[in-house]
Amino acid sequence: MYIYRMKTVKYSVLKTLCCGTAALLFFSCGSSNVEPAPVKAEENPVVVEEKQTPPAADDPVPEPVVQNDADDEYSRSVGAVSVSRDTFAEDKARILKIIEDLSKVMRDMDYKSWLTYVDAESINYYSQSSNLKKAQSRLPVKGLKLNNLQDYFKYVFVPARRDRTVTEIRYISDKYIKAIQVQENQDIVYYYFNKINGYWMVHIPPIE
Repeated sequence: MYIYRMKTVKYSVLKTLCCGTAALLFFSCGSSNVEPAPVKAEENPVVVEEKQTPPAADDPVPEPVVQNDADDEYSRSVGAVSVSRDTFAEDKARILKIIEDLSKVMRDMDYKSWLTYVDAESINYYSQSSNLKKAQSRLPVKGLKLNNLQDYFKYVFVPARRDRTVTEIRYISDKYIKAIQVQENQDIVYYYFNKINGYWMVHIPPIE
């Protein structure tokens, strides 16, 4: 009887311990904080670019200013004279065309045609014997006489200009221009032009 009671007590104690341990384990698992698994960083993250707002149609868009030889020639040609780029281009084209025509006139020694290109002031001046003598004294060939304007055309005007190349113009005023060749940073003047009644005419400066 005694032995049976002892076994019963041991069984009760063991049962209580087992139940308590199980409850302890249950509450322990329930109350523990479960940390989330670390998120693996993406190897190629997506970068969102900010979109720039394009300028409105009315907004001016600055453009780079390109300096070129044409701009340099315009500045050299015009200097302090007030002439637009369009006028400069037009004047130069007309004068170069006249010089081209004069080249043919000089090759053919066409005196009558030459007179149509020269202004009246120059024709009158070099038709005077006193002024022809001045021009004669400057001739490289001594003993050659200039008796009239045709002689001046033949012995002075043509030799000084035939087969010469004019590349640029220079404004003295908006109605008076030099036609030149640029050579080793020097301006070699071959023609002067007066604008008369809208037409460019050859002007031969008087001898000082």
